Amino acid sequence: MKRLFFSFLTFMALAATARAQEDAQFSQYFMAMGYYNPGYAGTGGDLNIFGLQRMQWVGMPGAPTISFINVDMPLRIGRTNTGVGVTLFTESIGLFRNSRISGQFAYKRSLFGGTLSIGVQAGLASVAFDGTKADFAEGESDYHENEDEAIPRTEVNGMALDINAGLYYTHKKFYLGIASSHILEPELELEENISTYIGRTYNLTGGYNIQLKNPLFELQPSVLMKTDLQSFQVDVTARVVYNKMFNGGLSWRGYEAVVLLGASFSNVEVGYAYDFPTGALLKASSGSHELVIRYKIKLDKTKTGNYRHKSVRIL
Repeated sequence: MKRLFFSFLTFMALAATARAQEDAQFSQYFMAMGYYNPGYAGTGGDLNIFGLQRMQWVGMPGAPTISFINVDMPLRIGRTNTGVGVTLFTESIGLFRNSRISGQFAYKRSLFGGTLSIGVQAGLASVAFDGTKADFAEGESDYHENEDEAIPRTEVNGMALDINAGLYYTHKKFYLGIASSHILEPELELEENISTYIGRTYNLTGGYNIQLKNPLFELQPSVLMKTDLQSFQVDVTARVVYNKMFNGGLSWRGYEAVVLLGASFSNVEVGYAYDFPTGALLKASSGSHELVIRYKIKLDKTKTGNYRHKSVRIL
């Protein structure tokens, strides 16, 4: 199984000859898996409340600012194990503001000593454009026009149905996932004769837990690849976890190096990532900052097979 996993890592790295930015770029993707794959919903045995804030390419005008919230939990329906979740995503980039709110459902089945989840996600995607802040050239010129019918002069927005789907497999020591986002390639009409669309993307994820000789240390390599079948982006990550509490590591995506730090205390987990740009991007930006926090609420499985909240105040 280890050989299969590392062959998977090698394939991902070799495929990264170019990069894509169809969806949001998260350096701590291994914690934000609910964004990439709806099959992740309910993977843990707890009610998980996850939040992420990212400031990308600090110093560049109109650089992306991203917020993501994901709440998920396991749910047993009769004898069937499932997972449910809700996601909220907002992104400001230039004069655009992208938002999505979705619900997730995952059907789970035991397979080869692990759990296979088949997940679907449905919700609304919206795109808003503030044309009042667009810069138009003034005066007459042979090289440009003062008006462009393709650029609105007012605030406009559009909304459409958005659907994702994915398979997510978890085992004691590893996980693998494959998913597709924006399956319907929704078209959003901003105003008459002006529209945009969200292109379909695919992603592959994988991670492995390797126990080192010192029982206090664990190595956790992972990988994420995104593609729209025209270009690729890959993140290859290696983290070391100490005593299941503190972790640190490095990640690489071709044009940026990432430093990762994290800590877990009881039911709270926090993480920070700093993306250091390389090449030409270094001249325009001081880097990117990303902060995540996850809060876990223990669920008590009753004899009837339902999950309920167990209050720590009632012992």
